[in-house]
Amino acid sequence: MKRYVFGFDFGTLSCRGVAVDLETGELAATAEHAYKSGVISGTMKHRPIRLKDEWFLQDPDDWEESMGIVSRTMLAQGNILPEEVLAVGTDFTSCTLLPVKEDSTPLCRLEQYRDRPNAWPKLWKHHGAQVYAERIEAYAKANTTWLKKYFGNSVSSEWVYPKILQVAEEDPDIYEEAAYFMEAVDYIVFMLTGNNTRNSGILGVNSFWTEERGYPDPQFAKALKPLMERVAETKLAGKIVKVGDCAGHLTKRAADLLGITTKAVAAAGHSDGAVAGCGAGINKSGSMMLVMGTSTCHQMMYRDFCSFDGVCSIAADGMVPGLYGYESGQPATGDVFQWFADHCVPQEYVRKAKQEGKSVLAFLGDLAEKLKPGESGLVALDWLNGNRSILSNYNLSGAIIGLTLETKPEEIYRALVEANIFGSRRILENYTENGVRISDIYAVGGIAGKSPWIMQMCADVFHQEVRVPLIDNVPARGAAACAAVALGKVDKISGCRDFEEASERLIPKGVRVYFPDAEQSARYDRVYTYYRKLHDLFGADDSFMKGLKELRRDEADHE
Repeated sequence: MKRYVFGFDFGTLSCRGVAVDLETGELAATAEHAYKSGVISGTMKHRPIRLKDEWFLQDPDDWEESMGIVSRTMLAQGNILPEEVLAVGTDFTSCTLLPVKEDSTPLCRLEQYRDRPNAWPKLWKHHGAQVYAERIEAYAKANTTWLKKYFGNSVSSEWVYPKILQVAEEDPDIYEEAAYFMEAVDYIVFMLTGNNTRNSGILGVNSFWTEERGYPDPQFAKALKPLMERVAETKLAGKIVKVGDCAGHLTKRAADLLGITTKAVAAAGHSDGAVAGCGAGINKSGSMMLVMGTSTCHQMMYRDFCSFDGVCSIAADGMVPGLYGYESGQPATGDVFQWFADHCVPQEYVRKAKQEGKSVLAFLGDLAEKLKPGESGLVALDWLNGNRSILSNYNLSGAIIGLTLETKPEEIYRALVEANIFGSRRILENYTENGVRISDIYAVGGIAGKSPWIMQMCADVFHQEVRVPLIDNVPARGAAACAAVALGKVDKISGCRDFEEASERLIPKGVRVYFPDAEQSARYDRVYTYYRKLHDLFGADDSFMKGLKELRRDEADHE
């Protein structure tokens, strides 16, 4: 009998899966299924209930449906028997948070709560909690030392506490009704096993949790809102586990959903950005990974602890056991590019793209690739979804400077791509300025695999080699590696003893290296000078961009 592990990667728009042969490491099958409701914004899907600006929700029924379809597709595609699947691993966009009942039932699934937005999962890019993040940050700066030590002295509206505080403030009945608030990946593992577990690596990023201290004390939560005084011991309760731990065997319901058996075990969940190290077989200190998709996650493995402002978080065992995981990021990358292709391109370009059998985005990329750095005379800020690092300010918004009547769409597109890579450079500079040496840069994700010209731009802008592992769907492969390690905890013969063994057995070794071109790097440096001026101007004073957002909200409230 053959033996397999399944890895499931829950992205922003779909669930992707891989089936990996435990003996050979070969990819036996792969599948993807889009969420029926996708990202819920503007208006709820089940009923015309309007959502406020910067609200982004999802339907957990979509996650389960997609996971089941992906699993059964892989079984059929790979001619895999149900009993041959010994373990499953999962990763999820983070922080996606939802309130659930004690048996893991999402509150939004219950009829009495379906019309209440705060009962639904808040997607990672939900920034409707910005005002609550600012309140938490102000209090934590004045009353704690851990915010500066572990979390870059800032609080993201994407994290657990701001999202819970939003529920407690705006719909206290939902807060009281929720037995737990779950990271989406921990919810998936709860649904699969019936066991409420929390991944320590994710907690160390999004929940103000550290191994030596645990969650913030009750006084901290009470100061935010008295209703939340016992939030850590109640709403955030659960067994804390590490990456690669076994969370339990599948329940009968979960096994039926996936089409496999209850003898299969489920690994502790992981975040989609941090799991990339497992999926690429990278476990060396000094490795920086750019996970480039709808957003860009900057995930750094480092042996030493080094605290500095502008990093999102520093979590022990955050990516793989034994190393600190440093996290930074940009909350919109592919989202920015797709926005431009969807809303800012003339019909002539759409027609030509169709004639050439290309997507509008691919057509734009072909034109933008031919331009030289600085040729457009444009410089942009890619903050269309706020700034996660190093400013950690979601009041910020995008900008394009240098537009003239001669500006072409591909020039604007090129400027938006450059802005995103410049933003990454600023993040990397912040690491090196604070004594964290980046020895190797890796890039994974859809953009890394499909856009060689953007990868070459990264190498030129960074003045450093960029390595792209030749692996399809790195996060799902990482989830499969987690499954193999978790299996090793209960079946040493079939599973892997650690991530080093998982890397050797399950991860392909091919890599494409992009080398910096000195002449191009010098040209980009000139443009980057203007980017830094723009970055620092609006980064130092957000009143201009924040004021415009408030105007928009005021007008929307008056409609």
